[in-house]
Amino acid sequence: MSRRNYKSPSAETQNDKELKKWLEHAQSQFQYLNQHITIAINDKNFSRAVELDTARQDILKDLCLKDPSLIDEEFFTFIEQCAGENALLISEVEDEMENLTTRTGRHMRAQMAYSQR
Repeated sequence: MSRRNYKSPSAETQNDKELKKWLEHAQSQFQYLNQHITIAINDKNFSRAVELDTARQDILKDLCLKDPSLIDEEFFTFIEQCAGENALLISEVEDEMENLTTRTGRHMRAQMAYSQR
């Protein structure tokens, strides 16, 4: 008599292979998107960076639907590394935007002072 929920070892192995293939694909897509996000941020193309980040978030959402015990630590390390790199880039952009805002404010005040004379 066979058990209803019994999975043969070959089926489990096939599932493991499929998961590994999916993880490799997700990692390559994630890496590809991450590279293009970096380029978009460096080019100051923020709308493109947001679109790419949305696609990357979709990959992460799909990942969250997988059984966490099936996903290896190497993959999470990779994701953390990408997130760290992006956080650094975003911080640099924020600093640059703050400097630009400060310079623009100074310029506007100087222009107002000049026009009031």
